[in-house]
Amino acid sequence: MRLGEILKESTVISDIEGSTKKEIVTNLASQLKTAGLIDDIAPVVRVVMERESLGSTGIGDGVAIPHGKLGISGQVLCVFARSRKGVDFDAADGERVHIFFLVLAPEDAASLHLMALSRISRILRDPSFRKRLLEMPDEPRLLHRSIIEEDEKY
Repeated sequence: MRLGEILKESTVISDIEGSTKKEIVTNLASQLKTAGLIDDIAPVVRVVMERESLGSTGIGDGVAIPHGKLGISGQVLCVFARSRKGVDFDAADGERVHIFFLVLAPEDAASLHLMALSRISRILRDPSFRKRLLEMPDEPRLLHRSIIEEDEKY
């Protein structure tokens, strides 16, 4: 699985609004609804916030990958968002989070879920790529293309 298969230009947010973890998760879920990929954001918010209660998905270096499994059919769903001001997301390093990837997988797709998380983690390990994402203009098309091109290197 490549990120180009799960991340759509319509699921990229150039500068997400929100100052709390729940607001960010709600806005990430809302983008899936706006893109026509889900009908109701409430189950997404519930599943992701339940996962967050087990431990923050803020992995450090300004990155969070909130995720969960949901009773959806089909493939993994993904939203990328950037926060210019950063959000306190209880990250492992205590720093504000600027880069978010929401990943939702069907309940019976554990391997796809893990593969998506792995691919996202791989591209975000590179500090220069994280910096480029943060410095790019507020253009979803450019952000989307940059993420897909970075993923294709692996």
